[in-house]
Amino acid sequence: MVRKANITLLFMSLKNISFPEEPINYLIPTWDEINGLAFKIARQMLKDGKKFDRIVTLAKGGWPMTRSLVDFLSVDKVVSLGIKFYSGINQRFSEPKIYQDFPVKLTNEIVLLFDDVADTGQSFQFTKNHLQKNNVKSITTASLFYKPHSLFQPDYYGFKTSAWIIFPYETIESIKFLLNKWTNQGLTPSVIKARFLRFGFPKNQDFYPVNFQRNYRRRRKENQQIGSPGAFHNRKNQTKPGNN
Repeated sequence: MVRKANITLLFMSLKNISFPEEPINYLIPTWDEINGLAFKIARQMLKDGKKFDRIVTLAKGGWPMTRSLVDFLSVDKVVSLGIKFYSGINQRFSEPKIYQDFPVKLTNEIVLLFDDVADTGQSFQFTKNHLQKNNVKSITTASLFYKPHSLFQPDYYGFKTSAWIIFPYETIESIKFLLNKWTNQGLTPSVIKARFLRFGFPKNQDFYPVNFQRNYRRRRKENQQIGSPGAFHNRKNQTKPGNN
């Protein structure tokens, strides 16, 4: 059982990490912290008398904590929707594309639409419209994190932040992404590794001693061959892929 005092302490530990000469703040929540946020929003929904026939979760960010919400809210049925915004690097669709649609009918169901973060808000808005087209009875929206620049504010959210969030279930993805980003900025392997360790990434993983120096040298060499310091740009110019 999660106690109120413990949840309060978890929220107090959600603090930004920043580095000199970089305008971006990073937030690195732990498994316990995001589970605490899931409990927080579930408890508020229960206080408000909310009951749901099904949780609709967004792939893939919504998957991990949907399991906790199933437990906290005593909801038996879950369905996932997969949507994408990009066909390739910097190749954005004019509108989101569904790559995994609902496998069942949702007619007249009371649903909770959940994702890990409301970033731009586009995923939430698109999915809510899609649910309405599927003739659901009512829609409640919730996310662990809500960013103030989002065009969509969920009905329930656990924590408001403008920081770059790195979830515990995307460590390798984040390392690959930030390695490219910081290498292009001219940071040395030792500085990059120190940043990863400050994030709390495991220092005994093989991508540190085995692959780190090799990947760094390969990216620097490819950058020099192409002749552009921004050759390995990300998909969203400083915005982490996957958050919408």
